[in-house]
Amino acid sequence: MISHRERILAAMRGERVDVIPFVPRLDLWWLANSMRGTLPERYRGMTHDEIARANGWALYKMVPDFASVIGGPEAILHRAIGLYRFRQAVYAWEFGGDVEIRVEGGGGTQRVEYRTPRGAVSTLGGLSEEMKRAGASLGWTQEHVIKRPEDYAVVGYLFENIEVRPDPRSFLAYVDEVGEEGVVAAGGPSLAASPMHHIQKEFLDPTRFFLEYQDHYGLMRDLAERIAPYFEKVLSALADSPAEVVLWGANYDDMLTYPPYFEKEIAPWLARAAETLGARGKLVATHADGENLGLLDLIRDSGVHVAESVTPHPMTKVDIAEYYARWRERLTIMGGIPESLMLEETASEEEFEAFLDHLFESVAPGDRLILGVADSVPPGAVFERLVRLGERIEREGRLPLAGGAGRTVGKQHLEEAATRIAREESAADEFAAVRGAVVAGDTDSLDARVRELLGAKMGAREILERGLIAGMERISDRFKTGEIFIPEVLLAARAVNRGLELLEPHLAGERQRETFKVLIGTVQGDLHDIGKNMVATMLRGVGFEIQDAGVNVASEEFVRRVEEDEPHILAMSALLTTTMPEMRRVLELLEEKGIRQRVRVLVGGAPVNRKFADGIGADGYAPDAGEAVAVARGLVASGS
Repeated sequence: MISHRERILAAMRGERVDVIPFVPRLDLWWLANSMRGTLPERYRGMTHDEIARANGWALYKMVPDFASVIGGPEAILHRAIGLYRFRQAVYAWEFGGDVEIRVEGGGGTQRVEYRTPRGAVSTLGGLSEEMKRAGASLGWTQEHVIKRPEDYAVVGYLFENIEVRPDPRSFLAYVDEVGEEGVVAAGGPSLAASPMHHIQKEFLDPTRFFLEYQDHYGLMRDLAERIAPYFEKVLSALADSPAEVVLWGANYDDMLTYPPYFEKEIAPWLARAAETLGARGKLVATHADGENLGLLDLIRDSGVHVAESVTPHPMTKVDIAEYYARWRERLTIMGGIPESLMLEETASEEEFEAFLDHLFESVAPGDRLILGVADSVPPGAVFERLVRLGERIEREGRLPLAGGAGRTVGKQHLEEAATRIAREESAADEFAAVRGAVVAGDTDSLDARVRELLGAKMGAREILERGLIAGMERISDRFKTGEIFIPEVLLAARAVNRGLELLEPHLAGERQRETFKVLIGTVQGDLHDIGKNMVATMLRGVGFEIQDAGVNVASEEFVRRVEEDEPHILAMSALLTTTMPEMRRVLELLEEKGIRQRVRVLVGGAPVNRKFADGIGADGYAPDAGEAVAVARGLVASGS
């Protein structure tokens, strides 16, 4: 009888197997429920691997288990610069050169200082018990390592002096432990696919990265070149290792790792890893759990063998049928079941079953497919749905599937979403140059144009509304349709901010129109900020007054701010299924305080959908920053 390991490897190679492999990732679900004491009674006292075995499922061993490291706390001490020591590593690394490391703090938060001959840099971050209860295992970074231009050289010194040596002992022990019940993927140099991707993921917050990429590209390129030898050393160790599968790179999104950036900074290293490791008989997987609409062809053509943790519609824009149709000839899809379908709050029983019906209809003949919950089984999952999922795969996943033709998005639509469209300014009025400077993100040009209009005695309010706000509205529309990406939005916002600085003294003397206030923040337990920042940027650009509460905002703090600041809209973001319940908690507290009717509540974030928003009593839901502008305007216009 074929084993789980043999079936998974065959599917990764594109060979037809007897039944679609089912490999659910349980580690985060298990961690959160173990911490809370909420594991199903029949599984209490069991590890997540034991639970998988009890149900006859393969063991998931692709993304490193961040709760399982080598050497205790020291193994994750350098997580804020993207360096770890995992059981799945086939190499060991150490800082070379003259590097002194100082550590302060404990209890979940640590400041790590790196002193080198080029200067000193530091990080602040950790992993709290609260985050573990929410299902987090990777930790968070409160202060990133690059805070000023001088820090680039210091970080470059750290990485160009890292020493790497082959050491597969822990990996081999892990492989023996898993046996025939799963495939253990060896980890790459980090969770990034390339040196520049590493800088983006680890060294700067997401918003600042794009501005630095524009303003200090030379420093970034030099740093990427100094990180490259570390990537090369790890690639060599992987090529010589006993690993059958290597996980290289993770976390792509067609707005964050937008198509031109992906093609320039990420795809070449994916191709290099795939070619080098493929020549040694190894399979290369990459963790593609984000919004891939604009990246479909780039990921397909990168040379990797497996796209892992693929998350289709309804959590993203790409239907599972489209993924299968476009990728099946070149790479294996692993994942395919959106985690939102495992939650009662975001999917009914009918929706869960309908998705599975559509899945089996759309992926015929069923080869090059390994099913699992993407990104992972959420802590609040209805576990019986996972059991039923396994049963349906066993019953209906026998190959070849008969199936039918699933609905696809269409090549033209995908190409349009991945391509920037240059549009000419059609309005030939005196504010066209201001709008054009906003759309181009040209701060210097906008500065000059605004000064010219003020010198010509144009009203500041008119410049604001017909120039700055009108320009930002065009940015909002193009962002919503996928014609432009996050960097263009941030550059446009920076130009608008410069214009506002010039106009503010003049606006003070003019009659003010009503300004609507938005209190925005990411809910407690969630440290993601790029989505929140994008919504705040868009809303500010079209005239809303923004009060940014930040990330990891306690429910009580949201309520206090609503009571004291009296915003017209409360906008809340959650990027994790584990933190979505905090939105309901905020609404309940607003009701308890008797102030629910004072404010309109707008919610959003990757796992949030309209069903969830309606279920908790929110007034509005926006799937992205572009849509948030239209929804917010509708809320203040209708008062509901």
